Amino acid sequence: MGRCENNIIPIKISHLAEYVSKVKRISLDDALVYIYVNPMYERLYNEEAKWWYLSTEALYEEFERSRVRQNREISKEEFEFYTYCLENYAIRKQISGMRAWVKFKESSADEYVIDNYDLLHTQGLEYVLDDIQRFINRRKR
Repeated sequence: MGRCENNIIPIKISHLAEYVSKVKRISLDDALVYIYVNPMYERLYNEEAKWWYLSTEALYEEFERSRVRQNREISKEEFEFYTYCLENYAIRKQISGMRAWVKFKESSADEYVIDNYDLLHTQGLEYVLDDIQRFINRRKR
């Protein structure tokens, strides 16, 4: 990515955070979390897509569409299993639940656990936590 785009994106993020804060009536910090956990954030750095050329309002609409797609319905059992894995991962790694949640989101381990619920929930906790760690490690490469 060119230097120009690397300079534009932080400005776009700043403007978008201000807009999100105003529209959703949330703090600027919460607006940044809204941006950073949205899959669209990574797409801003896609050189071919040139998302940074969109207006703040158009970029917000894309973030909203992406957020809606991301929030698919999961069953109560899947969610309980996901939180069980998340909390046990945090305990094993001796990190906060929030830090574990961030690791899961950054690596897409959250989607992995939910998408593979049928198989994973039949396994023992140690196996599941080891499997999640392998998944996260592969994503780091």
